[in-house]
Amino acid sequence: MKSCCYFFIFLFLCGTRLYAQDNLDLQSRMPKEVGARQLFVADSFYNWCSSVIKGPDGRYHMFYSRWSHGKRALDDDPMNGIFNGFSGWLKYSEIAYAVADQATGPYRYVKTILKGEGDSRSWDRYTMHNPQIRKFGNQYYLYYISNSFDPAFHFSDNRKVGKDWLHWLKYNCTQKIGVVKAASIKDLVEGRYKKLPQPLMQPDNEHTFEVTTNPSVTQGPDGRYYMMFKSRKPNVGHMTMWMAVSEQPDQPFRLLGQVFTTADLACEDPYLWYDRGRKRFYAIVKYYSNDKVLAPQFGALALVTSEDGLHWQAAKHSLVSMRTLKIKGRPATELTHLERPFLLQDNRGNLQALFAAASIKEPGKGDVLHTDFDHNSFIICFPLSGK
Repeated sequence: MKSCCYFFIFLFLCGTRLYAQDNLDLQSRMPKEVGARQLFVADSFYNWCSSVIKGPDGRYHMFYSRWSHGKRALDDDPMNGIFNGFSGWLKYSEIAYAVADQATGPYRYVKTILKGEGDSRSWDRYTMHNPQIRKFGNQYYLYYISNSFDPAFHFSDNRKVGKDWLHWLKYNCTQKIGVVKAASIKDLVEGRYKKLPQPLMQPDNEHTFEVTTNPSVTQGPDGRYYMMFKSRKPNVGHMTMWMAVSEQPDQPFRLLGQVFTTADLACEDPYLWYDRGRKRFYAIVKYYSNDKVLAPQFGALALVTSEDGLHWQAAKHSLVSMRTLKIKGRPATELTHLERPFLLQDNRGNLQALFAAASIKEPGKGDVLHTDFDHNSFIICFPLSGK
């Protein structure tokens, strides 16, 4: 009897170990094609950086970045021309809200909920970008990045660069991460939220340099809140990815350490989550290398994993999607951009859909006053099969 008991315990432990293994294969769950209604595109705006959550009303609520096509007025800065067209994300992006009855859409724009107010005393003076919606407990948290303007920015090695590039960096190198908190989606949309006066994360010029962007936050198995984000080495150097932790989702995060430290694992745009069944962290990222360790193509979407949130490696099935798009009734198209992934999950952690920002051709090219579809940007919803 005792040996039989030990046998069943052995089987249980083996089964638990197998269940906790790194066996997530997102590529096998991606659709072969998408319908036109699964593309969220606007005639006068670039759409980017989507995040989606199902509300208690049964509808799907999207928070995303958008900024207008065309040329910028030279009102507050005579060099605003550097923000014409797609480049306007750095100064003119706003966080908008759209809604749909189904996860796959179609989504309908409702209103803009966060926009830079131009207050020179504020760290989030201008752009509102990189939104990510999360619900922790009974509260909703919308993470975002913003910037101001630093007229004193200069290269520490005193190098000489073009006037336009230097002016761009006076905005770019002030990017920081913030959050707003609300009791409901309705409160968030209608402006009844708590906005922290200070950023959650900002460069410290010792470990993180120049920028803090691309925030993604999840709750770990220890109950703490983990943030993965991007920074950059001094003098507009190589990008670096970091992990930070906090006891509360809306309190300052402290650094745990750098992640993806080797060039062959260079990534950005992480979507981070903890898989309780597999007992490990995962992140979907845009692969930023030609070394083909995570994916066979630069700019493809890839999957990385970690058991402790600090030491990361390629997942067993690391490729999520190549930079291609097949719309029903049309030939497959190679995309110039496929990035800013966001994974929609239900309240049990089941994976439902992958959202990503995309463009067919380079959005910064073409006629800046008359943006055609190929030079526009849009958001794609890829419904995931239940395998």
